[in-house]
Amino acid sequence: MKSLGIDLSMTGTGIALLEDGKLVYSETIKSKKEGDTPDAEVRRLMGIVVKVMEHVDVIENLDVVVLEGIAFMAKSTALAQLSGLTYMVRKEMVDRDIQFFVVAPTTLKKFITGKGNSAKDIMMLETYKLYGESILDNNQCDAFGLAHVGEAVLTEKYKGETYQKEVVKLIKKQI
Repeated sequence: MKSLGIDLSMTGTGIALLEDGKLVYSETIKSKKEGDTPDAEVRRLMGIVVKVMEHVDVIENLDVVVLEGIAFMAKSTALAQLSGLTYMVRKEMVDRDIQFFVVAPTTLKKFITGKGNSAKDIMMLETYKLYGESILDNNQCDAFGLAHVGEAVLTEKYKGETYQKEVVKLIKKQI
């Protein structure tokens, strides 16, 4: 099974690919603001989407893509940008007929730590405890967790922790 987790961000989009539970690769796609005009903003979003889809397009037999949902505590401009970015990537998934689903940031945190309000350093620590992977970039760590959520959701009889099973049950409602 191949599951790709994507933690979309305007500055550092994390990507992690799992194959049968093993980390194949992870990366952070960096992006910088290149102007204050509306067209510069759209070009930046389009550039992130192109880089994300370059990763997606080279994966053969991809089973699922899991996107982190929008953090609604973001400031208004960032929230608008992230919303646009998220829907641009979703459109690309639909156009390519790739199964995807969205996991809220609090739901991802619960899946990894058992609590929906864990800090980034706790996420990295608990990721190490659960999976033995030391991922020091929080964007890649979130993407790694998202990919594990994807595998868990597609596994017929998932055998994770009780709190992880609760997350899987919640997410299965959207697919």
